[in-house]
Amino acid sequence: MENINMSTDLIFNKIAEQKDVKNVDVACAVIIKNNTIFCCKRGHGRSLEGKWEFPGGKIEKGELGHEALIREIEEELKSEIKVNCRLGRIEHTYTAEKLNIKMQAYECELLSGNLELTEHTDSKWLTVDELDSVDWADADKPIVEIVRKRFAEQ
Repeated sequence: MENINMSTDLIFNKIAEQKDVKNVDVACAVIIKNNTIFCCKRGHGRSLEGKWEFPGGKIEKGELGHEALIREIEEELKSEIKVNCRLGRIEHTYTAEKLNIKMQAYECELLSGNLELTEHTDSKWLTVDELDSVDWADADKPIVEIVRKRFAEQ
């Protein structure tokens, strides 16, 4: 699965070279249904509270990106997805939080479940034209641009 559509690797921020910066590998799902894209609002008491993101989470030791994503969506949204292809990879450093995110984004489709919110406070299905209507987490903004380009190619 990791070898599918790897041509869109984007690196937006240089890897933080400071020893006190924590590096985290994550995967996010760009779930598409009827030409709309699913996004979630980060929950209360979490870092980046109130910011919007593509759902997903940390890649655990021994997992591949798409495997982590399937597990995370099942845990956080009580739903099953199919991972179709990798859209790209970005890197973003949250300087104040001393956190460097390495995120792999995958285009997915919902197989079963209702995307039940367990850690987020809100969700929306947005068209490409509506993507700018929410306040995205900085690490997700490059993924928004990848999604925009993907839809323009169709």
